[in-house]
Amino acid sequence: MQFDFLTPRVERLSADGAIDLVHPGGAVGRMMRRPVLLLARDLCAFGLFQTAALPRGRRRQAANLHARVAAPYVRSGSALSKAGDDFGVWWWDADGIDALLASRAGTARPLISPETLAQPRGEGWRIARLKLGYEAQLWRGKALIASAWRRERYDLAAWSSFVRLQRAAEPAPENPPAPSDLPIAFDNRDAFALAPVELTREQLALVVSGGAAFASVCFGAFLLGQGQQISRDTAQIEVETAEIRAATPRAAAVRNLDASQKKLIAYRRIEEQTSPLSAAGAAIGILAFHDLTPTSLNAEAETLSFTLPYAAIDKISLLVEELENSGYFHAVEPRTDGAARTLTVEMKVREAAPPLTPEL
Repeated sequence: MQFDFLTPRVERLSADGAIDLVHPGGAVGRMMRRPVLLLARDLCAFGLFQTAALPRGRRRQAANLHARVAAPYVRSGSALSKAGDDFGVWWWDADGIDALLASRAGTARPLISPETLAQPRGEGWRIARLKLGYEAQLWRGKALIASAWRRERYDLAAWSSFVRLQRAAEPAPENPPAPSDLPIAFDNRDAFALAPVELTREQLALVVSGGAAFASVCFGAFLLGQGQQISRDTAQIEVETAEIRAATPRAAAVRNLDASQKKLIAYRRIEEQTSPLSAAGAAIGILAFHDLTPTSLNAEAETLSFTLPYAAIDKISLLVEELENSGYFHAVEPRTDGAARTLTVEMKVREAAPPLTPEL
């Protein structure tokens, strides 16, 4: 049961930085609970992490590990949603979100959640009409299994592409379902569950006379956990991977974890270097955000280029803008080849550009 007076303040953040008020919050919720910021679907990426082959007690630990090492952004925020024995993993660009929220300095730090997690749960195939764009979804057992976003309404070709990517799914309708305008489901625990810090505040309010020492210990532990450096994160990942391997009867079940650990080491090495290869990861991440896969990629001394299917031309203006705003590239130039039905994007790596000469 949802009590409206306990509902926190809820807002929605769009990709252009606009913040819309979804719910002002109840009388108690505004004071006792942190505000919730729903991220527009086009600011998030979604993937399903399968854990059915892992021990039940280690599945959430493995999903958290996957969310950290497989993130498509340089600095990512993430959230998990239960999907049967598996987990849905949501990522967003933490640096980009912080930039959009920079004007809100001084206000309480909100709890960030993708707007999809605030929708009513569904079953089977459906398309949700959002403030910007449309989201195709596949639900199984009231759990989200697949999600894809596009700016334009789903036509037959786009719907067929989404359906074709879902393996072992129930039969889908031949034509795209009619888009649904979904309300905010304030009883959805994935987006509006009480955070641990909120429960601590409520407990401290009841035992404030005798809980000062306990609160100091908890706060010190919180600060210690928040001060971990990336080198210690890497060591922790190695320990967690070893624990999962030891508890798993089949070594093949943790093969994905070994690959993720190697990815993290590779990412760190690339991050310490300045070259077109270090920027290639950022470009691939931006393409993946728009559900695009390059057919070829070429990294030279100071330039980077990739080839896309000609159908990506409707997204090219937004793609060029995001590549230039990423901080990795400049002089981004798209070229089309009508005969080959391809779209080539060439750009210069910003780190390789000649330094600016100050004016006298």
